[in-house]
Amino acid sequence: MIDFLVGLLGNYTFESFSLILTFLEGQLCISMFCPRLRKRSFFALRIVIALLEGIILCYLLAIWNTEAGSLPVRVICYLVIILINLGFLAFCWDDSPEQLLMAFSSGTAAYQIGNKLFPLIQNLLGVNDRTTISLSGNLVPAGWEWLLFFAFRFGVYYLLAFLFHPRSRLSSDSRTRWNTVALSAITVSIVTVLVCIARVYEGESMTLNIVVKVFAIAFSLVVLLLSRGIFTRSEHEEQINVLNQLMKQEKTQFENVKAHMDVINMKCHDLKHILGKIEGKLTEGEADSLREAIEFYDSNIKTGNEVLDVVLCEKAMTCQKNGIAFSCMADGRNLDFLTPVQIYSLFGNIIDNAVEAVSKLTDKTRKVISLTVTREGDSLVIEESNYFDGQLKISDGLPETGKADSSRHGYGTRSIQYIAQQYSGTMDISAQGEMFFLNVVFPLKKE
Repeated sequence: MIDFLVGLLGNYTFESFSLILTFLEGQLCISMFCPRLRKRSFFALRIVIALLEGIILCYLLAIWNTEAGSLPVRVICYLVIILINLGFLAFCWDDSPEQLLMAFSSGTAAYQIGNKLFPLIQNLLGVNDRTTISLSGNLVPAGWEWLLFFAFRFGVYYLLAFLFHPRSRLSSDSRTRWNTVALSAITVSIVTVLVCIARVYEGESMTLNIVVKVFAIAFSLVVLLLSRGIFTRSEHEEQINVLNQLMKQEKTQFENVKAHMDVINMKCHDLKHILGKIEGKLTEGEADSLREAIEFYDSNIKTGNEVLDVVLCEKAMTCQKNGIAFSCMADGRNLDFLTPVQIYSLFGNIIDNAVEAVSKLTDKTRKVISLTVTREGDSLVIEESNYFDGQLKISDGLPETGKADSSRHGYGTRSIQYIAQQYSGTMDISAQGEMFFLNVVFPLKKE
């Protein structure tokens, strides 16, 4: 088969194999960074068509490069292969430009590392990589040496894709878009063009050969790290945007709850007067039941902070409705540094998470939530505890959600942490047996 291909390609055999292998390995690396991209319809057919077109174009480029034999033509050939790679991405995956560019940049960088690392090892062993792929310097490599050569390269590609593949999607803001464009341009101009030019001259000395490879590997690692940084920043900003949207929703919810609480207080006041007039017409049990209901809804919690009073009253009603015992000892006089919406969001999320946890329990005696808010020295300490089902996994200081769509859940605890961090505070989560503990500490200004 090899003899047939060599006879078919003739004088263009070496250059054809070189460019086609560059194209195929580049596409393999880029594809490894595309697991989260949306595929186009007839994806498998598109892959086949793109590969065939790429191989044909690489063969034509090999003819041109062999006949011309000049540096500018060589650079143009490799730039065309880059455009083929980008076209391959756009033809097979239907996603945003920034997602495609990030996959391209990361895949190209991974290819450069795998492509340069094995020859670098050869150079360090004193072997000229321009004449053989053997680590021992054999001009005619054995079969196992060819296997080692490709296994090493593909192993590096896989490892880099595993370590640096995107674990989230990029946000669609202008800053992210410009970052991806800039990173792609740098990748093309430095990793590809300069390395391509240096390849012509690196044969002049082993030292230059090693320097070029070390530079390519180091810069490609920087590209991968920058890609990870862009994804991390984008994910962080996306989380902040979601939290801000939730805060806006909670502001509206707080205003509605406060209005409802005012109405409930007025109605309870009226019912007290009505009960005094009709109490003689009711049985003792009916009167006690009505009186108990009025006392519950009229039992305003006084913490020294009006907003906290509203939150605790609302959540106390929720607990009573769900058969949950809610105990609270709160001094809200030191919460003035928080905005009303932050207070509502902070305590609302703390209690809502606890209600969700204890609601899963079947033992009614364990449906208990305890909350304390106290000042300890120069710190405001919020402590919440409750029973839970005993299954808790913590990642990056936050409990992992047990819900199927983790990307849309878990923002309650994240919101608590975000508010704490805004005021140089901390949030700690722990569990002992079947007890869950949440501790939020805010530093207070010294009086």
